[in-house]
Amino acid sequence: MDPQNADRDREYGKRKTTFSAKQVTVLLALSATHLLTDMMFSWNVVLPKLEDSKTSKFLVTEDDVAWLGSLTFIMITLLSPLAGILAEHIGPRRLLVTAMFPVAGFWLLKAYGPSLWLLYLGRALLGISATVVYTVLHPLIAELCPARIRGLALVLPEIFGCVGMLLSYLLAYFLSWEAATAVSAAPFVPLSLMLLLVPEVCILGVSGDGNHFENSPYWLVRKKKIDAAEKSLRFLWGRDANVDRELEAIRSTTVPEQSEVKNQIKELRKIHNALPVVMTISLLILRELAGGLPIFTYSVYMIRDAGVQLDAFFCTVFIGVARLASTCVSACISDVVGRRPLLVASTLVCAVSEGVAGTFLTLEAEGPTWVPLASVIVFAIGYGLGLGPISWVYIGELLPTPVRSLGAAMATFGNLLSNFVLSLVFLKMATSLGLGFTLLLFGGANLTIALLVLFLIPETAGRTLQDMEKAFMHNRTQHGQENPALEMDIIPPVADSHCAL
Repeated sequence: MDPQNADRDREYGKRKTTFSAKQVTVLLALSATHLLTDMMFSWNVVLPKLEDSKTSKFLVTEDDVAWLGSLTFIMITLLSPLAGILAEHIGPRRLLVTAMFPVAGFWLLKAYGPSLWLLYLGRALLGISATVVYTVLHPLIAELCPARIRGLALVLPEIFGCVGMLLSYLLAYFLSWEAATAVSAAPFVPLSLMLLLVPEVCILGVSGDGNHFENSPYWLVRKKKIDAAEKSLRFLWGRDANVDRELEAIRSTTVPEQSEVKNQIKELRKIHNALPVVMTISLLILRELAGGLPIFTYSVYMIRDAGVQLDAFFCTVFIGVARLASTCVSACISDVVGRRPLLVASTLVCAVSEGVAGTFLTLEAEGPTWVPLASVIVFAIGYGLGLGPISWVYIGELLPTPVRSLGAAMATFGNLLSNFVLSLVFLKMATSLGLGFTLLLFGGANLTIALLVLFLIPETAGRTLQDMEKAFMHNRTQHGQENPALEMDIIPPVADSHCAL
């Protein structure tokens, strides 16, 4: 192992997982922006009420249901490359604040707009804000956090997303679609203010000339603000920490030219940069083809179609609780167990649960009607353990620094394009092919993910971002010794791991 890397790893081992109140506030504020994406997608559970002519003020057709459910995905798909470019030029945190500030108004527009086209407009505007969250949040958190607690930090947004999904389920169960949509605006008023009121010094400190700065040390190095990057690291690691080695490591893989999109495209032509980007894109596309989105967003339709003898809206609450609980477990153990074991186990659980439900429905087997519901709940548990949170962790950890902004935009584009297509055609697909056979197809996609992770994706837990970049280099040795980043199954020791801030 490179002696400098060894020294840096020992520095990680000595550092305690402790946070100041300001750091916790920053991490929670950033992570809470993920409420938007899952609440926006889970809003689809109110569509049956919107479709009900007795309770809806609009005439909503089956095509309207499909387009309202998928419109946000096409917006994110089209705009994610632009979000990546803007984040590189103005800074990811500033872009997040700008995108989150009007979100509450967009929800109210959806709830109280007198025309159906205003409902479409509200969905589209929410999709624009969600584009920013999807594209910049995980790379930003990955660059802000040391390797030894990065797993916990990167799973926090997924936990907030699960809270948002559960909240949407509860609102859909208790309220009319208009009231549920209006109340969905409530969390984003304090969240927007929280992001605005956090002073820049609470993000990364104050530069030597007194000007505030923001964003990650990597972004600051790309902008030639070396002093600001050093102060950033001291804020993140503590005033007494030795940050010189880490700053040198960042500078060794980060150059100002990486801020330009044309230079990132040039870097992407290098095989060691292209491989992790292709793997990340493949993982996120397969993740959607594995059925997570339609199972969570069209769960009311699925439960009714499966013949479950319970209120469908009530059943979604159990699904939301199961996913939230398992995601919290994932946050606690991902830095200890490792990303790959969790992700493989998760996909196998999801595949089995979809296989059981699919077989039960396809063969029209006689048995208790709760079998499909139990399978969906097991799927939610498996999804929360790995497939949901760990997939996004890889965006922050696997993408190389020279192409991280562009790679994140491309991965988001692929993920949301597959989301859009699947959301648009799912209900018709379930009608034509049958819900059971559709679930069997989803299970096959989960098995493909397990194979991809087992044979191609290295372990990232406990490794620095610089180590991960070296994992895809042509040369398998460093200074005459084996490159430890290529030891795919070995998790570096993480001292003093904690699952709470």
